Amino acid sequence: MSKHTRVLLVTLLGLASFAMAEDDLVNPFDHDAAAAAVGKKLFISAGCMACHGGNARGAVGPDLTDDEWLRPFSQPMVFRTIQNGRPGTLMSPFKGVLSDEQIWRLVEYLMDEGRKRKASGE
Repeated sequence: MSKHTRVLLVTLLGLASFAMAEDDLVNPFDHDAAAAAVGKKLFISAGCMACHGGNARGAVGPDLTDDEWLRPFSQPMVFRTIQNGRPGTLMSPFKGVLSDEQIWRLVEYLMDEGRKRKASGE
């Protein structure tokens, strides 16, 4: 096996293990209105609103309530983005600042805002 093939194989295995680990993540607060309310408070207190605007509809950072995402959308992807940030962007990591439970509540707030937006026909 050539060196190039080994590097490619290791890279693909690493990506596959990351995807499987992400697929194992499940939002424990899915469709939980109380969690979404707490998530909204976290959205404001953690400073998310400064970049993503009121109701997460976008400002300096992108709108988090629509279906236009640069990466394939999933709740685990949103969780990991909040947790680890996005290198090369202004999205800072919140790991160590917010607990996993808080991050999931924040994710539920974003999902709730997206559902409300779709229900309103926007």
